Amino acid sequence: MLWTKNLETGIPTIDEQHKELFRQIDALLAVSGANKEKQVTEALNFLDRYIVKHFTDEQNMHLQSKYPKAVAHRTYHDNYVTTFRQLKEKYIKEGPTVANNMAVNKSVVGWLKEHILIHDKEFAEFYKKKP
Repeated sequence: MLWTKNLETGIPTIDEQHKELFRQIDALLAVSGANKEKQVTEALNFLDRYIVKHFTDEQNMHLQSKYPKAVAHRTYHDNYVTTFRQLKEKYIKEGPTVANNMAVNKSVVGWLKEHILIHDKEFAEFYKKKP
């Protein structure tokens, strides 16, 4: 998963966490292709914890800045966590099949990029204007 400058929000904490998510997803995809089930499970568990931490940090920024779309943004996060956990369970149960790897690319990578480019950037614009 390639991090590009257009994904930057301009909020250093958020950008660093997004970059770490990209690194961890790359690590997951690397070990899933190598059929290393223990490492895949560890990578999925790390991502699960990190996603929750990142979303919590981001949502705290929403509340502190009185972001008017905080509730809707939290809903996107909650839905993503549910989707990720369903995918994680399937991945652990069935292993790194081609279908599961494709689901990770679509559900994890695709959603994250879209979310950053639309919702996180919108929040960043609001946040950077606050005194």
